[in-house]
Amino acid sequence: MCKFFGILSAFLMVLSSTAVAQTSDAADVEDAPVTEGALLTQAELENLVAPVALYPDTLLIQILVASTNPMEVIKSDRLLAVNEGEDPETLQAAIEAEEWDESVEVLSIAFPEVVEDMALHIEWTETMGDAMLAQTDDVMAAVQTMRGQAINSGALVSGEEQIVEVTAEEDVIIQPADPEVVYVPQYDSDVVYVQDNSNVVGDALTTGLIAFGTFTVMDAIFDNDDDWNDYWGCRNCGGWGGGPIYRSPDIDIDVDGNVNIGNTIGSGNIGDRRPDGGWKPNDNRSKEARDKIASKRDGDGKSKLPVKKSDSKSDALRSKLSGASGAPDISRPDGGLAKSDALRKTKASAGGGKLNRDAVKTNRPNASKAVKPSAKAKVPNVKKPAAKKAPIKKASKPQSIKKPKATSKKSSGNKARKASSRGKASGKQMKRRG
Repeated sequence: MCKFFGILSAFLMVLSSTAVAQTSDAADVEDAPVTEGALLTQAELENLVAPVALYPDTLLIQILVASTNPMEVIKSDRLLAVNEGEDPETLQAAIEAEEWDESVEVLSIAFPEVVEDMALHIEWTETMGDAMLAQTDDVMAAVQTMRGQAINSGALVSGEEQIVEVTAEEDVIIQPADPEVVYVPQYDSDVVYVQDNSNVVGDALTTGLIAFGTFTVMDAIFDNDDDWNDYWGCRNCGGWGGGPIYRSPDIDIDVDGNVNIGNTIGSGNIGDRRPDGGWKPNDNRSKEARDKIASKRDGDGKSKLPVKKSDSKSDALRSKLSGASGAPDISRPDGGLAKSDALRKTKASAGGGKLNRDAVKTNRPNASKAVKPSAKAKVPNVKKPAAKKAPIKKASKPQSIKKPKATSKKSSGNKARKASSRGKASGKQMKRRG
């Protein structure tokens, strides 16, 4: 009997040791860091950022950070819809009472159309947020690549709405020509980055690739003592070259739009703030995002995540309904029609190239008036080739531009109309989703 119990005891010890080893192995697998090769590739990131890469730096930053909170974006869009017709001040108070992330909050107050678009393409928004949490530097590098391509195509130039500058470090900076009048660019990601459109429609396409229909007059929304009122002209808030991403307005900005070095910013290294006040992803959320991205890559190495807005389920559903009914997709300016083979062939050859200095035209603004070009029709997205950056001449800043009057603007949609008395306008009525 003693011998039996001795054998049983030994067996249980072996079984216990095996279980511990298996648990340890499982923990090692779970804690194993995700390799860079399992994350979004440069090409995938370029497609992801293409629809917003040409936005002014400060607006772009708010979109990128807001995308890390997709549920709040959805809630904000619903609040704006439910409170349609509400007094602007009452609506702003309702938004602030939700205590959302400050990027979601400011977009809801000043750029409701942007929030609506992010909610409409929530799958794309969520992927953008995961990318920002998991590989922030790669996202910002992809933005620079796409801006370089837009310069080479002749589409990204300085004008009455914005100033395009390339720094000594070859980073492309986009600022509002008037920091209190922020335009939301409208462009087709399929066309604006194409390197040569001359064999299809000539110079007319190149010179009108980016339209500026919607704008926000900041001092019509925010009081003079509100930090947001002075934030939008920031020149070095974009985090280019690995610098801090200043998404919070409590910073000291000089007359040239630069953040003063050494000023006290924020409240130190807590939450999503670096000690210098720059935004950083939460460590736990960053790990979760990396794991999610890695888990969504199929056996062929292609990511299952929607990296293009057109890949979102909402777009696919509308396209299916449009095809079944024969009616055009009214949510798209081109009615969802396919692009011609001739236009598809204008895509640049692989390998990219240096920035064309002559392509960056400095269209000096008329000091007397900021003119809004008419919005151009858009076409579906196509993947763009990478382009290398090269130094170009710095675009000169306009001496002065008169702000459009907030009281004389047209609204760019029903939701924007609720904020129009505080600075929303559009030169073209935007389509709302049905």
